[in-house]
Amino acid sequence: MRKKDTVRIALAAFIALAMASGVGLAQSAMARSGAAGGTSCGRVGTWFGQGDFGITWMAVDTPGVNATVGQFVLDWVLIDPTLGGFFPTSAVVTGATGVWEKVNQSKYKYTWVAYGLDAAGQPVVVARTSGFATMAGCNAVNLTYTLELFAPQDDIWTDEPSFGALTGTAVEKRMPVVVVSQ
Repeated sequence: MRKKDTVRIALAAFIALAMASGVGLAQSAMARSGAAGGTSCGRVGTWFGQGDFGITWMAVDTPGVNATVGQFVLDWVLIDPTLGGFFPTSAVVTGATGVWEKVNQSKYKYTWVAYGLDAAGQPVVVARTSGFATMAGCNAVNLTYTLELFAPQDDIWTDEPSFGALTGTAVEKRMPVVVVSQ
């Protein structure tokens, strides 16, 4: 029972991060357009995120083949690679790589993948996170997510998660341009 709870907490942390990435993408585009309330903002930009389990990250969202799809990468600022001790041999978590797609004027869906690696660089766990990023203006996003944890040998696109799934929330804020002096 305790291990299952730990996995759920770990999953929530990963999901929060993923969701934050998706939110950041939407906020960035909105900020570029100057729109409020997510009505005409896009996802392209740089974001700072925080998940509901204390995980923090920075994300960069880029456009895809058109204005309704794109890619993103996120780098963890603060994350426990063992996911609360459930994966004690995990020494580091890779940055997450993902994709986003516009659902409507203020909502985006996203998916990202990251790996927990041992000290020798071998995969210990694979995290797949999917969710929705809802714009709260052009400079803020609210994320919801489902974090799923897979064994390295699993097919993360067709198999059920080996270690379970967890849902949660996160937020992101768009990075502003700050001019110190001219």
